[in-house]
Amino acid sequence: MLRCYGYDSSGENIIELEAEVIVEVARRLLVSAEKMASIVADLRARLVKTVTGGLWSQHSLTRLMKYPRLAGLEERDGKLVKARWPGILTRKQHVQLVALLGDPSREQPDTPNTPKYLLSAGLLTCGCPLKDENGSHPCGKTLYTQPSASKTRGYVCRSSSPSYGCGRIRIGADALEEIVAARALARLASPSVMERLRRAVGAVDTIDLELKDLDDRLREAGEQYAQRELSMTTLKAIESQGKRERKQLVERQKQAERFQKLPAPEALADWWVDASVDEQRELLSLVLDHVMVKPAPRRGNVPLDPERLEFVWK
Repeated sequence: MLRCYGYDSSGENIIELEAEVIVEVARRLLVSAEKMASIVADLRARLVKTVTGGLWSQHSLTRLMKYPRLAGLEERDGKLVKARWPGILTRKQHVQLVALLGDPSREQPDTPNTPKYLLSAGLLTCGCPLKDENGSHPCGKTLYTQPSASKTRGYVCRSSSPSYGCGRIRIGADALEEIVAARALARLASPSVMERLRRAVGAVDTIDLELKDLDDRLREAGEQYAQRELSMTTLKAIESQGKRERKQLVERQKQAERFQKLPAPEALADWWVDASVDEQRELLSLVLDHVMVKPAPRRGNVPLDPERLEFVWK
């Protein structure tokens, strides 16, 4: 799993050189009122690297500076509380940074329509066990984005509209998105997975030909109906089948276009850091169907247990 900048891979020990960068950025934002674009340009000029060895972007640095982890905080029952790891910044600085970087009047690294959640759009389902006359089964409803009372990002199973699920699952977004991103990147870095994807998706040109062939077949069926060689029932059946095939081909076409844009496996991690949430989600969609989130093994101050997550890969 990708570690958080400023901490080692255990997540509990501070890396001093990286902590100095974080403290510097906080000071320049809060005390000097410097723009994020200027700070990023300076860090890039100084070749200050991210945890993946890439250069900072406005998107990646803004996201980092809003992490509660940097202030030694974590979410517990919808509230930010003191965590077991030491903070690099103070709680007051964290509150000020979240307010500053979330100010809509401030220059933003993302477009206004860029989603704030990586795993929206049906990528998460509820794994809470339910019982009915057919036995035990997971809830299966889509998890929706919903910040806590303290504005901490999270995903929930809604008992009301639009999903009418069990309403028993809530999971913090930050740790979950880190785990999912790390596993997806590792999967995409596998040559065997990449080759399987390449075969499954196919080439854009080939799909274009299949779409053209489908259009020709539908047009021919229409002409046969006009000449009374086909019944209306048969024509509707052909058109219904054609609609299903078109949907599958268009999805393959989109996947093929995304696949063509992929960087080399060794450059995926660097690409991810600077990518927008939309671009990151498109990358996930190449390999991930959804993740089923199960209930936490116990309540209270516990880190995210990866065993709660059941990955369904494409």
